Amino acid sequence: MSAIFITGGSGFVGAHVVRAFVREGWAVTVFGPSPEPCLTQKDLSEITFLPGSIAEAGSVADAINTANPDFVLGLAAYGGTGDGLLASAAKNESSALAVNVQGFHHLLTSCSELTKRPKVIWASTFAVFGDASAYPGGIANEFSLRKPDSFYGLTKVLAEDLANFFREKHKLEITGIRLPLVFGPGLWYKGVANQIRELFEIAVQGLPTELELATEPVELMYVKDVAKAFVHAAKYAGLLDPIYNLTGFPSSPVSIAEAVKTVFPGANFKILPTKTGQSYSLVNGDKLRLETGFTPDFNLETACKDYVQELRKIEK
Repeated sequence: MSAIFITGGSGFVGAHVVRAFVREGWAVTVFGPSPEPCLTQKDLSEITFLPGSIAEAGSVADAINTANPDFVLGLAAYGGTGDGLLASAAKNESSALAVNVQGFHHLLTSCSELTKRPKVIWASTFAVFGDASAYPGGIANEFSLRKPDSFYGLTKVLAEDLANFFREKHKLEITGIRLPLVFGPGLWYKGVANQIRELFEIAVQGLPTELELATEPVELMYVKDVAKAFVHAAKYAGLLDPIYNLTGFPSSPVSIAEAVKTVFPGANFKILPTKTGQSYSLVNGDKLRLETGFTPDFNLETACKDYVQELRKIEK
């Protein structure tokens, strides 16, 4: 049985990732300040939880030495009090740096000092890219210019550079996976995906509501596919490159709402398309699929159907 040490495992994406590794039979250790908000008592009965802060070097070192893992998965990111990653970093830049950059440095330092060095996989973001106008055809790839227009994106650029330094200087086997906008059951915080979360909840409740929804496309992925991608990367037997873009499907809140109405006729909302003026770069994710064989399970329609089913389970 392989052992994995996960930071950020109690968050929205992290909890799904933790459960995916448990289902695969891994010995999972989660490190963080608290199991809240997303790990349940059932989750805690199936893993080892070590309390501590990634912003404290000693706490990280003690935990990772205790776990002595084969793999390390870095998912920790500063989220403040639930305003979302971008807004939280903008409101408190020093805390975002302390977690996303300094905390990540603590993690990589601890990994490099272990006698048995673990393989490291970690979550970066498409927020490292800039406006669509910065890229040919509005599409970025792994080698495109990183030009973040948010402080959160900047912290992840710095983290990517840290990862490359440890890969080259300390020969740490480390790979980053850039995530798109992630949606699905368990999303609890505000932020860019909040509009998507609200439309699903309104649909399941059958509320007669008018929804102003953005028409601009953005790269999306269902959270269960994100969890699958991290398990796939950890199990992959070949050599991995320093960074990969993880893509599902580009869509807009308007297109999602239309898909929800298709798979769930009980949805009683009216769609009011709204142009926000945002121009998000789209992203090429072929590299991960071609080099490692990863394939997502969900498209827009099947993701919407599964999300509705999960919400209806909660209601019952």
